[in-house]
Amino acid sequence: MRRPEFPLAEAVAWYLEDMRTEIVETTWHTYRSHLGAFITWLPSEQRTLASLEPETVERFVRLTANANTRRNKVIAHKSFGTYLAKKRIWYAGTDDARQSVLRDVKAPRPSSRGMPGYTERELVTMVHAVRTGPNAHRNVAVLWTLLHGFRAKEVRLLLLRNVVLPKFGDRGEFIIEAEIGTKRGSNGVRTVPMEPLAVEPVREYVRRARPPYVGDGDEPLFLTDDGRAFSREGWAGMAQRIRRHLAEEGIAFKQHRLRSTCARRLHEAGYPDSAIMEILGWSSMAMLRRYLGKIPVAQLKRYPTTLERVFGRAV
Repeated sequence: MRRPEFPLAEAVAWYLEDMRTEIVETTWHTYRSHLGAFITWLPSEQRTLASLEPETVERFVRLTANANTRRNKVIAHKSFGTYLAKKRIWYAGTDDARQSVLRDVKAPRPSSRGMPGYTERELVTMVHAVRTGPNAHRNVAVLWTLLHGFRAKEVRLLLLRNVVLPKFGDRGEFIIEAEIGTKRGSNGVRTVPMEPLAVEPVREYVRRARPPYVGDGDEPLFLTDDGRAFSREGWAGMAQRIRRHLAEEGIAFKQHRLRSTCARRLHEAGYPDSAIMEILGWSSMAMLRRYLGKIPVAQLKRYPTTLERVFGRAV
């Protein structure tokens, strides 16, 4: 049965409650934010399921300038629409062939330019700037860990036992166990080699600045001042303090931009696409292209030429 007059906010609450165990925490919060903004944007008398239709959703999405954010908003609403169709609450088609009312809404394609990374000068400035002020040892270690291209959640949940510092000249490594991707259980554990320059900042934090752990369960690498695991909100607050500090240096700091920075750095160094995807935890080539964007001609010209090996001096 269709229920066009059903309150939109209540349907969203049902969806979020049912999806809490189906998708990872960060995606769940993103969906909640986008759907909540849609409800707020609608006039109060229109906040029913009847307003969840392609033209209205597309008008709401077009209010956002950033193409990637528009894409994420569409994905959130399409997921909600699919849920409503499966629950027989609001759908198109017949009862025997239910389809989402938003099935024809298209998500904008990611920008061909990719997500902008930081320049080498900006990276050097960041590293030097976070060496001052409160929690300097932790901030430096956090930044050096993020420079490996990890997601913010992966760094927040990184366990102390999964940071393998090098011995006898071998390279260290990070073992990432945090659930990633959109759906729970969609990706497994991965091991990423540690950059040599990151070893001492991480070691110094563990030896000199890390408080004793006072929580229960697995012990995270990074702890609050009172020795507890960071909550999602606490980590965001810590990142905001770093952001304000780096703003004084003229740098707009965002943790997620370091993922595209890492991807571009690895690509320019000649890492194969499969290795970059393994390091950053991507399962599809589409994600790699989304972050890298179009490869500049100047970089393409630096790769070895190939026809000489085919023709030799015969031409």
